[in-house]
This record gives sequence, C-alpha cells and structure tokens, in this order.
Amino acid sequence: MQKKTQVYLISFIILVLTLAHYLTPPDKPLLHDIYRRLYYVPIILAAFTFGLKGALISSVTVSIVFIPHVFHRWGHIHLQTMDALFEILLYNIVAWVSGALVESERKQRARLKEAQEELIQANKFKVLGELASGMAHEIRNPLGSIQGSLEILKEDYKEGDKKTEFLNILFKEIKRLNRVVTDFLSYARPTQPALVDCDINQLIAESVSIIKPEADKKQVVLKTQFHSQFPQIQADPSQLKQAFLNLLLNSLQALEKPGEISITSETSNGWINVEIKDTGPGISTENLPKVFTPFFTTKKEGVGLGLGIVERIVQNHKGKISVESQSGQGTVFTIKLPQKA
Repeated sequence: MQKKTQVYLISFIILVLTLAHYLTPPDKPLLHDIYRRLYYVPIILAAFTFGLKGALISSVTVSIVFIPHVFHRWGHIHLQTMDALFEILLYNIVAWVSGALVESERKQRARLKEAQEELIQANKFKVLGELASGMAHEIRNPLGSIQGSLEILKEDYKEGDKKTEFLNILFKEIKRLNRVVTDFLSYARPTQPALVDCDINQLIAESVSIIKPEADKKQVVLKTQFHSQFPQIQADPSQLKQAFLNLLLNSLQALEKPGEISITSETSNGWINVEIKDTGPGISTENLPKVFTPFFTTKKEGVGLGLGIVERIVQNHKGKISVESQSGQGTVFTIKLPQKA
C-alpha cells in the first residue's frame, strides 16, 4: 500500500511540474529553470522507493513529457534547446546512478543482515551443543544401566510370558529415547561435511533400497527418475544419505494408506535438483512455514528434529531446501545443491 501511495505521489509531482512548464510563458526563463531542477525530486524519490528500474521509468517519463515542450517553446532558440536536451540527458544519468547506488546499498544491507543472523544462529547452536553433550551423557548413562538390568530380568522369564511382553515395551521405549538423544545431538552439534567426489544418483538409490522393505509393508510404490550422465558433486556421502533417508521416511510416515513416493534428479543452471514427492495428505497452510522448525511435529511419534537436521545438512553443503504442499494433495521437498566447480 505504501509503494502504491509513492507511485501516486511521484506521478502527481511529474504532472504538476509538467503543467507548470506548459502553462508558464516562455519569457520567464527563471521559473522554467526551477521547474526543470525540480524534476530531479520524483526521479530520486523513485530511486529510493523502487530502485534502478523505478528511477529509470521515472526519468524516461520526465523526458517524454518534457521533450515536446522543449521543441514547441524553445525550438527556435538553439542555445536554450541544447541546454534543455542536456538536462534530459542528466535526468537519465542521475536516475541510473541513484538507482544503482540504492540497489547496491540494499544488497549490502541484506548481506549484513544475513551475516548477523548466521552469527546469532552459530552462537545459539554453540550453547545448544554444550547443553546437548551434557544432557546426552546424563541420559544415556542411566539408560544403559536400565537396559542392562532389564536384560538380566528378562532371563528369568520365558518367551510368551506376560511379563516378557512388558519388558519388551520397556526395551522399545529405551531404544526410542536413545534415538531422540541421537537426533538431538545431530541437530545441536552437526559435524562439518567431509567433502569428496560422489555420485548423487547412487546415494539416492542406496537410500531408496534401505526404506524399500518398510515401503513394501505399507504398500507404497517407490519411483525413481534419474538424470542421465549426472555430474559429480562435492559432498559428504553419509550426511547426504542421511538427509535423503530422513525425507523419504518423513514421506513414508505421512502415507496413512497405500500410495506413491517419487524421487527425481535433474540439473539446472549450475544446480543439482533432487525432488521427493509423495501422495500423502499434505501439510496445512498454517503448518507449512514451521516444518523445518526444531521440535515441531504433528506426528504421534518422533520429536520433530528430522527435517531440521535435513535443513542443516543441506545448508552445510551450500545448498537450499524448499517444500510445497496442500492439504489432501501430497507434499514435495526440493533440494538444490551446487554442481562441482
């Protein structure tokens, strides 16, 4: 709304100055000089509001409406005409310079803001990492003792005994707690990727083969479509495989009935794109912006760190990840990774 108001203001200033030019007699050169100088106001205002494109549109508009006045009123006075034409040239030069400076300043400000956010995030993860280490130690030690004690107790009961069933539940919960601690450590203290040349299609294929047995149980079809003659990529194979597995498991868990998960890879403008698409229930518009937020989950199981870990891995590989989804229409995750230079 504010930009729309600025458009009206800039247009109004140009219109008023142009009418002043056409309505002021030519024998009052001082007034015409003032009007000509005032044309710089809407041009610079457009530069500050809309950048280079807005400034040039404004200067070209001023030039178009001013040129007829130059030749109609001063065409017979060579010096006056040349002076006005030079002023028109200056309008466009000022527009280009001011617009370029504004855009440069905006880019610098955006880079500075991004750097500040990265620094704040790094400090947060440093504190979180220290907390995670202490927490993991304090939780895993008693869990190990509990598991050892349960294994001893289990020896006193035969398979099929009612108490053995309860012991198995305890073992399952201990395993789940260990997984939660592992996920928390992976998120809070991510290791820097050990970059090597690797075939991303092979990593995807290996990830698909790992989840295939579980997919077959749920009657979920896994489809792959790989780009032929794919360029190699500098990446950490184990970390990327973890990212692909997390996304595939996320899609698999989202499918409450038989469905399909498709994985495609392609290259585009120096990027390697990997798309994982499912036919699940999708994500609501309200929850979509939160999917990568740590500890956010809509599932009964899990702690909501899987997608956060994927995002961290992709970012550590100088890549990008995005998600598109609509309720009832499935979800698409897209990973973009830079090709090997």
